[in-house]
Amino acid sequence: MKKILAIIGLFMAIGMQTSFAQNSGKQYIEIKTSAVCGTCKAAIETALEKVDGVKSADLDLETKVVSIKFDGDKTNADALKTAITEAGYTADEVPANKVAYDNLHPCCKSEQ
Repeated sequence: MKKILAIIGLFMAIGMQTSFAQNSGKQYIEIKTSAVCGTCKAAIETALEKVDGVKSADLDLETKVVSIKFDGDKTNADALKTAITEAGYTADEVPANKVAYDNLHPCCKSEQ
């Protein structure tokens, strides 16, 4: 009986290890932005898609939240927020880069 339990435990450990290896690096995050229009949406999604490791970025203008799928082995939340702020928009609690914000089209400037 002990041998059977040991074998079952071994197979479970191998299965968990394989599952972890297949999922390592795959990440998902949602970031609140200051986007207000379609131009903002395009700018933020384009900025994020230029970040190495980003698989997809989709901004919902109604909620102003961008959903990002990325490879955690290549990038992280701070780098994603930096990409958004460098495009001129806020990213959660991180303020927009002032120079980039000042260069936005007037309709893209939200109340900061």
